[in-house]
Amino acid sequence: MSKVSIFLWRSNHSRTLLHILMDGIIICSSFILSLIISNPNSFFSSDLFILMGISLFVALASLILLGFYKNIISHITGKVAIPAFIAISLSVLAACLSIQYLKTDIDLANIIFFGLISFAGILGARFFYRHIKMLNMSKIGTKRVLIYGAGSAGRQLANGLGLTVEFLPIIFIDDDIDLEGKIIGGLKVFDASDIELLIRKFYIDVVVLAMPSITIEQRRHIVSKFDGLPLTVNIMPGFGELMSGVSNVSNIRKLSINDVLGRDQVLPKHELLDKTIKDQVVAVTGAGGSIGSELCRKIISSNPKSLILIDNSEYALYKINEDLKVIISNTNLDINLVPILGSVQDYAKMKLVIAKFSVDTLFHSAAYKHVPLVETNIAEGVKNNVFGTLAVAQAAADCGVKIFTLVSTDKAVRPTNIMGASKRMAEFICTYIMDRAESSIVFSMVRFGNVIGSSGSVVPLFERQIKDGGPITITHKDITRFFMTIPEAAELVIQAAALAKGREVFLLNMGESIKILDLAETMIKLENKIPFFPKNHSTPTPSGHIPILFTGLRPGEKLYEELLVNEESSETEHPLIMYAIEYGPSSHDLQLILDKLRIACDNAEEYKIRSLLIEAGTGLTTNKNENIKETS
Repeated sequence: MSKVSIFLWRSNHSRTLLHILMDGIIICSSFILSLIISNPNSFFSSDLFILMGISLFVALASLILLGFYKNIISHITGKVAIPAFIAISLSVLAACLSIQYLKTDIDLANIIFFGLISFAGILGARFFYRHIKMLNMSKIGTKRVLIYGAGSAGRQLANGLGLTVEFLPIIFIDDDIDLEGKIIGGLKVFDASDIELLIRKFYIDVVVLAMPSITIEQRRHIVSKFDGLPLTVNIMPGFGELMSGVSNVSNIRKLSINDVLGRDQVLPKHELLDKTIKDQVVAVTGAGGSIGSELCRKIISSNPKSLILIDNSEYALYKINEDLKVIISNTNLDINLVPILGSVQDYAKMKLVIAKFSVDTLFHSAAYKHVPLVETNIAEGVKNNVFGTLAVAQAAADCGVKIFTLVSTDKAVRPTNIMGASKRMAEFICTYIMDRAESSIVFSMVRFGNVIGSSGSVVPLFERQIKDGGPITITHKDITRFFMTIPEAAELVIQAAALAKGREVFLLNMGESIKILDLAETMIKLENKIPFFPKNHSTPTPSGHIPILFTGLRPGEKLYEELLVNEESSETEHPLIMYAIEYGPSSHDLQLILDKLRIACDNAEEYKIRSLLIEAGTGLTTNKNENIKETS
């Protein structure tokens, strides 16, 4: 037994002995007090002391056997009254029997009075201590908590939070009218009809949602009830985290935009996750990026033989390699992890790596994806996204890779920017290489929209702007985007790869598109702030408000995104994955365009690059007219 364990053991037992001593004093004092009140001139004979000793022994022994002293005084509830009542009743019964045996001249009413005083004293001392503790907790910044949901999860949460210093559960709210007015674990249950009054009446600082099984839409509706109220909304861990032991009920966290913007989880098909991963050699380009790194985390959970991490950023590669090593060590997996620093544009390097490790499955997620940056660095964007894909795809085909999956984007559909057009060209290249390949390599592409929290996405930008007090900048009041969480996107990419037979463009069901303005307002409200629309930059911002400014569409930016070129798709066995077969230029025409495009990139001829992308049939247009129309 360690020194810490011995200390805790001694500390706990010392505390229990102290509580037993306290109760012993209360019981003896109650016995004496009951006699004095009924007969002030009472003479305390030896029989009376024997009687008091018997009552004391039976009461304390019963309390110990009933587990009364396992309760922590500062967190007790009304439930402790039951063992206390049983113990004192047994003590009173023992005293009554002893009176008959000792033939002591004591009225039975005195003994009952003793029992009442003892019972009240034992419980009263504890609740008085709890009350003092709560007052002290409020002075040291303990947050007063309203728990939304009085079911089993809410009850566990109340018990868990009650053991902390940071949080103090005050009341429950529940939509079940049958629970209204009930007392659960010492906390009263109220309905949600007048939340604002309850918040102010009980000085609530924090609301915790304790309904892990509700849908995203239900959660969104509940959260809207707290708009404008001076508190923070937290959420307890989901059942998956609780069952896996990753979290416990008291590990509450602040409600994030994922919790109200995301959608209800569709469980992955594990046979699809494992099909191209388990016991295979898997490579991921752009392994240190937002999507690439999450792909790697999902991939190792399916236990590949080896995972090859390819990235041109030293820091990003180092970070994902270290993160994965920790996961592999903690889960006792036997996976060969190989970090490769290099550019996907280097065909010789890619071929050497793929051949050396005999890669079976390759996920190509390396790309320059930030629309404004690529728009002002056209040649570099096309070199990386087009010729980087060409180099990796050709190397994969030459080395006998079985599955090659390109991570594409919704911006490749009728693109209005170079980034989108370059990704459309990357899709053309995949079918082009597959048509020319002598091996049986299967190429497929996966398109999806914005990923919540990925680097450069609007969510972390808004988070920074809100933290700085605003303003939040939005390019247009009507702009919309599709959103998906990073883990969901990664899981669907892997499953799509397992469904591929060749040439498919897989489309991930992104749900309904979301107005960026609605997203901004929701994020502001989650921070207990109020959205504010100033007339101009010089308009003063009221306290507690975050201003929202509209800056106009940027070069290459669209009001809305699409996933399909021809609006025709087919279902797969996965409910969130569809596919389409789309056609680009012929192999001969594409080869000619690629030759010209490479020369234009080497010479940084931006106008010619744009013209060649249009000639290739990417559908590249400009949004200049859209800007004029929308702002006129």
